[in-house]
Amino acid sequence: MPSARSRSAAANAPTLEFVQHIFMQGAAPEVQQLVADLLTPMPGDYFLDPAERPAVTTLGIPLHYLLGDEDHALPHPGELFAQRAGPTPIAVPGTHEGLLTHPEEIAKAILAVD
Repeated sequence: MPSARSRSAAANAPTLEFVQHIFMQGAAPEVQQLVADLLTPMPGDYFLDPAERPAVTTLGIPLHYLLGDEDHALPHPGELFAQRAGPTPIAVPGTHEGLLTHPEEIAKAILAVD
């Protein structure tokens, strides 16, 4: 199974195996199957280059970055993405789809930020 980091720039349709081992590992099999069925193809290198846009922090809206401790779907370490945006990442339990796999922990983390 190729990692998210090795996926090509061509559009890739996420497979059930990708969901099971990289995207939502540990989730209930029926949830993994549902998500695999609903995902659409996307370029594998979509996240490799920083977006050239004004910094989000210039909008006057607080910015926080929650990083799932079992997120294997990012093509770069989550800390790098957080660094591009500005905030220090807040480690939370969960996978790339933490809102589905660990909703209570994600909600607690969101409510705990100042």
